[in-house]
Amino acid sequence: MKFKRRLQYRVGIDMTPMIDSVFLLLIFFMITSSIIKDQGIQVALPHAKSAESQPDRDLVISISREGAIFLNDAKVAKKDLYQKLRKVYKEAKRDFLIIRADEVIEYGVLVEVMDIARLAGIYNVSLSTKR
Repeated sequence: MKFKRRLQYRVGIDMTPMIDSVFLLLIFFMITSSIIKDQGIQVALPHAKSAESQPDRDLVISISREGAIFLNDAKVAKKDLYQKLRKVYKEAKRDFLIIRADEVIEYGVLVEVMDIARLAGIYNVSLSTKR
């Protein structure tokens, strides 16, 4: 006697769509985390109601709360600032400088940095603030 063989149905969840969506989320978070730009120099910028956003430029001077001066994220002594700024200015061919100064630094330090920039040939100087 010949018995009919019953087909067995395999019940399960297809994992392919879930794996695809996990990979898409992983790629999304990897891309967005690399876009976020982390500022290495902590500067508490002063507030200004008329502040306008400027596109990123090559020449940025940051002055920290302690009075340390950074040119494009590289620490520079005040006595060497003129030579380094002049060199970077000639190489970058930019005539625009953004100064990011902490709100508690002395006014005289800011004026000295602006004066050094003028002596280096940069006349378009902007002070960075937050809105």
